[in-house]
Amino acid sequence: MKLPAVRTIFWSWMALAAASSAPLAGPPASTPAVKEVAAAVARLADDSYAVRQAATRDLWAMGEQALPELQAAAAGREPEAAGRARDLLRKIQLGILPDSSPKIVELVLRYDRSGTDERRSVINELRKAGAWRQILKLYALEKDEESLAMLEDATRGVAVEAARSCLTSRPPDIRGAFSFLSMARPEPAEYMAMAALHRATGTLEEALRKAGTDGPGKVDLWRYALLAVAGRSLEAAAVAEQAGLPIHAARLQLLSGDPRPWLKSAPVPPQSIPSPGLPSYREFVTRSWDGKPVPAEMERQFRRLARVAGDEDEQLKSLRLLFLIGDHEEAEKRLRAIDPRAAFYYFESSERIEEALQALGLDPSQPDFTGWAMKRFRVLIDDADSEEHELTELSLLGYFLERRGLRKELEDSFAAPLAELAKADQETFTRVVTRLFSGPFDTLRLPTVAPVIQAASVFAGDDEVRWMQIVENLFDGQERPDRLWVWLGRVEPARGFQERLELLARIYGLLPDPADERAAFFDRSWQGIGKADPAERGDLLELLVDLADQTEDAPNFLRGMALLEKDHGEAAGRRFKGVHLATAGRWDEAAAEWMKMVERQPVDPAYRAYAASCYRRAGNESAAAEQERMAELLALGETIAQFQCAEAFGAAGDFARAAAWWRRAGLECTNQASAFQAVVLRLGEQAHADADWKMVAAMSEAQALQQAQSGSESYRLPVTYAVSSALRLRIDANLARAFSRLARDRGRSLQEIERNAALPYADLSLADSFFAPLRDAGLVKVHDQAFERLWLRLTRRIARYPDADNTRNSAAWLASRANRRLDEAERYLAKAIEHYPRQAAYLDTMAEVHFARGDRRRAVEWSTRALREESGDLQLIRQHERFRSGTFPPK
Repeated sequence: MKLPAVRTIFWSWMALAAASSAPLAGPPASTPAVKEVAAAVARLADDSYAVRQAATRDLWAMGEQALPELQAAAAGREPEAAGRARDLLRKIQLGILPDSSPKIVELVLRYDRSGTDERRSVINELRKAGAWRQILKLYALEKDEESLAMLEDATRGVAVEAARSCLTSRPPDIRGAFSFLSMARPEPAEYMAMAALHRATGTLEEALRKAGTDGPGKVDLWRYALLAVAGRSLEAAAVAEQAGLPIHAARLQLLSGDPRPWLKSAPVPPQSIPSPGLPSYREFVTRSWDGKPVPAEMERQFRRLARVAGDEDEQLKSLRLLFLIGDHEEAEKRLRAIDPRAAFYYFESSERIEEALQALGLDPSQPDFTGWAMKRFRVLIDDADSEEHELTELSLLGYFLERRGLRKELEDSFAAPLAELAKADQETFTRVVTRLFSGPFDTLRLPTVAPVIQAASVFAGDDEVRWMQIVENLFDGQERPDRLWVWLGRVEPARGFQERLELLARIYGLLPDPADERAAFFDRSWQGIGKADPAERGDLLELLVDLADQTEDAPNFLRGMALLEKDHGEAAGRRFKGVHLATAGRWDEAAAEWMKMVERQPVDPAYRAYAASCYRRAGNESAAAEQERMAELLALGETIAQFQCAEAFGAAGDFARAAAWWRRAGLECTNQASAFQAVVLRLGEQAHADADWKMVAAMSEAQALQQAQSGSESYRLPVTYAVSSALRLRIDANLARAFSRLARDRGRSLQEIERNAALPYADLSLADSFFAPLRDAGLVKVHDQAFERLWLRLTRRIARYPDADNTRNSAAWLASRANRRLDEAERYLAKAIEHYPRQAAYLDTMAEVHFARGDRRRAVEWSTRALREESGDLQLIRQHERFRSGTFPPK
């Protein structure tokens, strides 16, 4: 929009808002105050300097009621009076009064004297000083086009910040908040904030009745905001279209369960260059949603795009579209050709081991892991500078052998070449073991651990400097690994260097820990700290608290914090104790901790929501209601703020409230695209939990579209994760849509269910969400056929790789969710937990096994153990609440 148009809308809105907000003009002309103003203005031209000064002070104190007379004097012919009048006009219009901060007065005067660049700096300083009214007034009064363009950006969000500042006063200054919002830029976010404040103060229905008569100037935009805040999504969508906001309208329709407008019009993220096939993908999924046949030529087009020679990025982006439309057979062929390493991970993750090994050039029947690895190590040893793919491939092999429990093969493949590399080039050796330990991909933790520790022991020997170098490189992403290494040497003096490094890996969950050495380490640490020198004690406590916090160990975190606070008082309480206290079920204390955060940052609604959620779990409903009311006041329609509040309620297991806040965050979203994607993810999870299949399908399609719109950057994590999640989204969307239509078109829906249940990665979707509804719908034959097929594949893998703990857990999860073969599932799982007694996913699966048997007590016990290991995981919290009070799954 051009600047003059913005100004016109702004002033029309200001005029209309004045009728229902804070008064902008002085009293009527007939009041006695007018005579006093006129007399004071007349004294501005008095011969006496003292009289003129007194008149100036009097008029300044009168404020806005003096404006009409001052405007007349400013245009008059008396130079002294005109000059003083103009100066007063500027101050009063900007909200500067005699008691205003000298700093703010100086900044405003500096603004008037400065050029555009300096004015931007002044606005930033005014913002830091909380001079909200002055900033908004400067924007309203500015006439210079260059300065206006600068202010467009510099004042964004100021009115909302100002309103929040009013709302944190005691009692909340509701009138002041409305006043600031009425001064805001005429944009959707500001309208939404004002509408949200109407809801929070109970005046929403009244505002809706008046909308179009005495509300803000852009009637359609105002009604859209009010309707969205009222939760009337389809009405809000229709009005958003009229207001020229088609993207906002499409969002609202998506949240009503119809993704088609969003699929057609959702904007591509900035700086992202998607596949040229994106328009065809939009048409493909829209036709599929409508149940229309997809032309064969369209499917051939996707295949042609993925086969295009030349630019690898273009091929990868088009390859993703093949997975997103469910053409996995063609997509897998292209994946093998474009990136064998990605193909290996893709196949291995879905238990298609033979195809995975073939992708890396290994014979599935008799894989020569040692020879294959030595060929790649040879490049690293002889000419490391020419290495392109060898290190990634070795990382993948190490991950595979370690994950499958092939310990001898792991040692045979890595020990000797790593020792040779250490002798040949120490710098290259350090780089290689660091990469192996961190895994082949930056964002996926897939470490090769055992051979790296063995090689490090040979490399470092008894050289403490080298050992410290190894530790700092391997654990670079952790808190103070060097300090922890030294402490381990003190509390475990009998351990050699290699044993100490193995213990460090167990502490971080990177090696099996059947004897729970991690727990023994913490016990000895607390004893050691009790005997430590007072000067060192605080640092050691900080070290252990940081370690417990990073590994989500609530009991040890709270134990350490109690000792820190005993020694140092409140100064030690700067961490987020609330989450850990809630995990321990200490809800009163958790609420008190969040209230401390409220005191430090009173304008942040999320802290209020955390406090409210904990108060409610503690049984203090009145305190919970008060803090939730404040959270709603302060959220002001912002998607990020409301999303964070939803997360707070979810963290306390209150998913009914969390769902309401997530939905509100989506309905009221105006321009926060990344936040909206987070909302879509959470609403999809909630829809799965509620078995709302139409909404599951809609949210899955929205997530799939996000992948289709992405550039190639997501393939750096690499292709593998993106394509497997893409296929999973397609399966989820198709199965959910079929379930939503099962009642009215059973035959066709059943065909769709059977077809998707046979796709790779369908085991994850079926186990997570669709086994129970299959049984509920009476499709027991389809259910049992799918289960037995998947069960057979997993048990064959376990027979071949008997120490593959993750596969054991996958089999147990599949069985528990299908409510079949529970005794076998428990035996598999017990072995995995024996190796990794603190693995939250394994503990949660054991809870699921007992829940399927109808044993609520044991399910809750195992779930509680899982939460102790990953206290903030919303899915584990959702599971825990289900075990506590949910209905048992059908047989």
